[in-house]
Amino acid sequence: MAVSKEPFGVTRDGRTVEKFTLRCGGLEAEALTYGGVLRALRVPDRNGDLVDVVLGFDTLAGYEESDGYIGAVVGRYANRIAGARCVIDGQTVHLEANEGVKQLHGGPVGFNRRVFDARQSGESSVTLSYLSPDGENGFPGRLELLVTYTLTERALSIRYAAASDKTTYCNITNHSYFNLNGGGDAMGHTLWLAASRYTPVGPDSIPISMSRPVAGSPFDFTAEKPIGRDLLAQDQQLRNVGGYDHNFVLDPAEGLRRAARLTGDRSGIVMETWTEKPGVQLYTANFLSTGEGKGGPGYRARQAVCLETQFFPDSPNHPEWGDVLLRPGRQYDYTTEYRFSHI
Repeated sequence: MAVSKEPFGVTRDGRTVEKFTLRCGGLEAEALTYGGVLRALRVPDRNGDLVDVVLGFDTLAGYEESDGYIGAVVGRYANRIAGARCVIDGQTVHLEANEGVKQLHGGPVGFNRRVFDARQSGESSVTLSYLSPDGENGFPGRLELLVTYTLTERALSIRYAAASDKTTYCNITNHSYFNLNGGGDAMGHTLWLAASRYTPVGPDSIPISMSRPVAGSPFDFTAEKPIGRDLLAQDQQLRNVGGYDHNFVLDPAEGLRRAARLTGDRSGIVMETWTEKPGVQLYTANFLSTGEGKGGPGYRARQAVCLETQFFPDSPNHPEWGDVLLRPGRQYDYTTEYRFSHI
């Protein structure tokens, strides 16, 4: 078990960025103070060779130039909020829009663009901290955020902890793009989801209802199947957003539970996603396009899969979907784990 630190560059506005490397057993992970990015996650495949299973960039400039949230911590509120507005205790709050009239992943300069403070917090863990000021991107409250990456011999754990001095909305996730083969198209990966319902959306990616059954539709992953098998089906939901970019409503369970099982079709690497959140966004990188990625070639659509653990999209405009307000004196504290094995 070990943690090491080294410089990773300087932002265009002069802020120093560091890279922390975590090692435990046969796993290695790299986290950046820029955007809380998970830059690398190396896992043994069925032959014992290390495979880097997340997309990323070799330089800080790659992250500054990309608009894909690659590997980043996103918030204050992950996913979309319709009309860039919400209601808190009867008062309309106007947020900053950054996707047409909507707000996506916290606004024009979300957590993915911030530089975090960082400290080693264990033998194989690092804690990143950021103070989001009152009014940032329109959100009320001074929010203190801690994100802790912990590597064990078979898993990476991400713990999100936050508190606010005013009632606000908070929904933090990680936006890593996973390719368990280490490269190439990811649509041959097989996927299982603990979800018998999903959240349908309109062409604007805003939910049209909280949920509908997956049974009999391309959204049924209750039995493991290749992600790309039904991707081109004549289904209006797939056409609306160019593939899968939908919240899956996890079947009720208490505490940290298994939400997804993703398997690399060539590497044999198996990744289980465990979460305490009620939903997970499946995104098949429908519009991914970047300059040079790690090792040189840029990334293209369908080259990876995102599994973003979350509260449901646009929940701030649907209190009937559950209370997701973070009030003073209440602690926001959720953990997501990626557990690895191979077949």
